[in-house]
Amino acid sequence: MSILPGAAHAEAPSFTNGGEYSSDTGHVLLSWEADQRVTLSIAQDPDMSDARTLYSGTQTSYFLSGLSDGEYRLHLEGENGEVSEPAILTVAHQSLAQALWLTLIGLIITAGIIATIVRGARDD
Repeated sequence: MSILPGAAHAEAPSFTNGGEYSSDTGHVLLSWEADQRVTLSIAQDPDMSDARTLYSGTQTSYFLSGLSDGEYRLHLEGENGEVSEPAILTVAHQSLAQALWLTLIGLIITAGIIATIVRGARDD
């Protein structure tokens, strides 16, 4: 696509936080700056050979979820072909042992609250 003389040249889209994301839950909110329609792609190979499109449109954020552990590369492409610097997303889920301990602690606290409410109700 050629740019007409006197037409404004669009800037390449860019991720707002410098392109470094991490998640211990498998989801992340991506955000970017762009003055045009963009296409957001994700890949696990460094050369983006396995890239797949996640989003195409004019919004400036995208909620990504359901990711497995690993390192992902994301890039934005403007409608005029400008490509952003790649963003790196590192996903490392919490361990099962930690999740079970937190669940147990929550159960103990909930049981304590219920016991306090029941005991207080009997005293009235």
